[in-house]
Amino acid sequence: MKVLIVIGIIFCCLVGCSSNAQVTNDKEMGENIQQSFEKKGVSSVDVSKLSDFKWEKGYLFTNKSKKADVEKLVNAPVSEEVMKKISAADQMLVFVHEGEVVRYVELPQDFIAHDKNQLEFSSSHSELKFNKNREGKPIKAGDKTLSSEDALTVESIMKQIQWKKADYSVALDPDVQLTYEGAVYNVRFTSDSAELTSKKRGVYGKVTGETAQQLYDILM
Repeated sequence: MKVLIVIGIIFCCLVGCSSNAQVTNDKEMGENIQQSFEKKGVSSVDVSKLSDFKWEKGYLFTNKSKKADVEKLVNAPVSEEVMKKISAADQMLVFVHEGEVVRYVELPQDFIAHDKNQLEFSSSHSELKFNKNREGKPIKAGDKTLSSEDALTVESIMKQIQWKKADYSVALDPDVQLTYEGAVYNVRFTSDSAELTSKKRGVYGKVTGETAQQLYDILM
């Protein structure tokens, strides 16, 4: 979360925000975008209809955005340090009004379809297409679909895990089942860790300490 806030401030500086401007993460808009995706037959979303603030230009950046392409879009030089921050993000929509960044929205990785790992749009051409590959693959704890904020956290944790190949005919007895990227993971918690196995993927992974507690708080 802190990394993404820093990115928002950095983008503010890149496009010329005033020193008094406060860039906020519009979590409600992020929730509404993801809820639109869950509706049957919906393949795109008009972000201008979901925004309650003024903006003219918008950008989509991903953790695969290239330095040259980012500099071309924002029309300003970007340092390697800034690029490292961008590469740590999943997907981020950045909205600009009168040359200033006014909002940014966090989304899961590969949620919005795009070319060349970034996208430019405007308030008059604001329909964004969903990535069809994500359709039918919500992140769930048991039967409950996670909120966008919790889903982002779980997605980040799953990427951090150093998975080991394992041929489990019977996975660990789970405290809860996590559905992630179309596969079910059995999750078992101990006093200081969380162990995850997936029979479908044939993998085993483990997190400890604060990360395990964070996963417990979200899933249980």
